[in-house]
Amino acid sequence: MRSGNVLFPLIVVALLAALTFWLQRAVNPDDLARRTLKRHDPDFVIGDFTLRRFDENGKLKQSLLAKTLTHYPDNETTTVIKPDLTYYPGGESTQLFAQTAFLSEDNKRVDLSGDVRLIKPATALRPLTTLRTESLTVFPDTDIAEGSSRVTITRGQSVVSGDTVHYNGRENVGVLGGRVKGIFYRDKKS
Repeated sequence: MRSGNVLFPLIVVALLAALTFWLQRAVNPDDLARRTLKRHDPDFVIGDFTLRRFDENGKLKQSLLAKTLTHYPDNETTTVIKPDLTYYPGGESTQLFAQTAFLSEDNKRVDLSGDVRLIKPATALRPLTTLRTESLTVFPDTDIAEGSSRVTITRGQSVVSGDTVHYNGRENVGVLGGRVKGIFYRDKKS
């Protein structure tokens, strides 16, 4: 009985020390911040928004409308649901639609997926041009788009499709690869 009387206070002290250690770790803000960095939780979500980007002269450069934008601080990436992006290079507009867009940490790469459409409106020199695919990677700073899923380009009545695409928006040139097939109609103005 005497040894039980001596051990009981030691067990209580050990339990209290363990509880104190656990509580200190559970409420330590540095430890919480470290654990939070390992998680992929958003730090902000924006719904039904419009974002406009202007050049140094105040001229509209890009316009983005979307259903939802979610930013993740752990890897500084952004996911956009139902993006409708319009570029205005050289005064002409080019629209990009998709179900989802994933923006890289530096915003230099945009991965689009789900019913991706790139649309260049008709001008006096060319008919309406539409590119359709399931996934496309866009590099906004260089006006380059690349895709490795089946792509179809329609220009007026002409239609061409291929397994891959490399599109240069500045030169308005698309290069298809893989199984390429198409039907071309002569422009009535030529």
